[in-house]
Amino acid sequence: MRRLLPVLAIALIAAAALSAGAFAKEGGVELSSVPFGTKPGDPWTGSLTLIGSPELVADARPTITTKNLSTGKTQVFTPKRDTSGKPNIFHFSVVFPAPGRYSYTVRDGVTDREYTYPVVLIAPTAASIPNTGGDSNSRSFPLWPIIGGAGGAGLLALAAVAALRGRRFGLSH
Repeated sequence: MRRLLPVLAIALIAAAALSAGAFAKEGGVELSSVPFGTKPGDPWTGSLTLIGSPELVADARPTITTKNLSTGKTQVFTPKRDTSGKPNIFHFSVVFPAPGRYSYTVRDGVTDREYTYPVVLIAPTAASIPNTGGDSNSRSFPLWPIIGGAGGAGLLALAAVAALRGRRFGLSH
């Protein structure tokens, strides 16, 4: 039993360390900018980068969807593939037609995974402030399971250290 605890702790720590690499293989989306400061009717332009293998992104058809949270009106924008030979780069131009709070999401066009970003306030002046308060309608990266897993791994490591110290000082039950 004494050997089982340190082995289990090491196995859990290794599994936690290796799981991040497994998630990275699935790809992702990166935006070059956010719509902070965009005025109604003005274009928000930028580039969208698909993270993944060239084979994975070759047939990608990403989209950006905006939703006015007051009216419920949605718009879908299709970014255009970069013409300079970079198959994972797309350029977009998104227009928010009226002032208000908007949610915006990106679909990668490969796995149909949806990436949701914080709600943004589109105001008639440049003084718009993004809402980062975690709107209940928004979905984002699940941080709590990672924190919980890291905490659990830390507790197991502490238990392993305590077990090894107990053995070194001749303490046994």
